[in-house]
Amino acid sequence: MQFQTLKLDHVGIRVTNLAVSEAFYAKLGFIRDPEEFSEAGKACGLVHPTGLRIHLIFNGTAAVEGNVLLDAAIKRPGYTHAAFIIESMAELVAWLGQEGIAITEGPVEMGHGRRSVCFIRDPDRNVLEFNEILPEA
Repeated sequence: MQFQTLKLDHVGIRVTNLAVSEAFYAKLGFIRDPEEFSEAGKACGLVHPTGLRIHLIFNGTAAVEGNVLLDAAIKRPGYTHAAFIIESMAELVAWLGQEGIAITEGPVEMGHGRRSVCFIRDPDRNVLEFNEILPEA
């Protein structure tokens, strides 16, 4: 089946501590949507002013090896990261420095020069990718 309209509704991110994770994602502009909170389901929906949504699934147990999809020796299947488009890599890098958020990789050009990319980790070592789409040469 080919969809005429196919959009991403949200990304689910498993976390160990809701308060810590919610504070981290608030720095990125995400705020809690009270209509998307379920204590029973251990899910907390956050929304960004752009309309982008994430759900923090707060039933995680920290793993000794870090992020079990990326840091463990055996690579298991699963979603490895969310990738966000930003306007300015230089501004993001400066802001991350001000906030004390470590860049784990980049900025580096990827996609045959289509985008400038950097990666960070949230408090649970989940990977977030930021992309500045570069003008065509």
